[in-house]
Amino acid sequence: MIKHFILLCFGLMLSVNTFAKDIYYGTGPELVNISKETIFRFHKQVRTISQAHRFEIKPADPDDPDYSVLSIRPRFAKGTRKVAFVLSDGTVVTLKLRIVSKSRNTDPFYDLKPKSMLIERSEKNLPVITVMDFMKSMDKDASIVGYKREVKSKWVSTGNIKGVSAKLVRLYSGKDYKGYVIELRNRYKTKKYEINVDKLKFKEASLAIISLVDDSILLPKGKGSHKTLLKVVAKPTASISDIALPISVIIEKKEKKI
Repeated sequence: MIKHFILLCFGLMLSVNTFAKDIYYGTGPELVNISKETIFRFHKQVRTISQAHRFEIKPADPDDPDYSVLSIRPRFAKGTRKVAFVLSDGTVVTLKLRIVSKSRNTDPFYDLKPKSMLIERSEKNLPVITVMDFMKSMDKDASIVGYKREVKSKWVSTGNIKGVSAKLVRLYSGKDYKGYVIELRNRYKTKKYEINVDKLKFKEASLAIISLVDDSILLPKGKGSHKTLLKVVAKPTASISDIALPISVIIEKKEKKI
């Protein structure tokens, strides 16, 4: 008899591990359909439960009560109720439990996990990308897995250089890098400017990683290529407001008369 009970408990836990459906909870209630007895497993012990009178809730194993693994059984044929589970660490897990017909397929096991665990798992599964591959993808205006691409139209300071306008046109942000694509334009018809990417920096010198510019010389407006794209890969803590653009005026040397 004891052997049979041990095998039954082992089979129950094996089933939970194998077939459990993950629910990642946050601040809002998560909807769960229930038609029969359902097992809920929390990452912490459940301390109190509120608004649960439509359900019979008890430890899944009454002979060895573990309040992190609960059996939930509907008392009625239909209805929906928000039920709050307060865990031992003070976390509140709010579920919207909806009683549905027994003819509908519902999952018998659920694993309740905080959404922070989902974010951590997603980050661990992201492919590793080198800084050079990141720059190549930015240069091609390609999507980068694990990074958010935003189209912008934000003016960027050019410091003491008044003849060049700078505008942030694309921003990439993610775990390991932050990428900026900045459009530079020569506004003057008489001056030439040079973009020296080796001198690009942020207020904190260690934030910039690598820079690339399509054309290093901005010709006067109306006299050739007067605009270009500057791409910058920086550390994720970098801010565009702290960037110092490496723009300088090209002074033409006058030929000496013989």
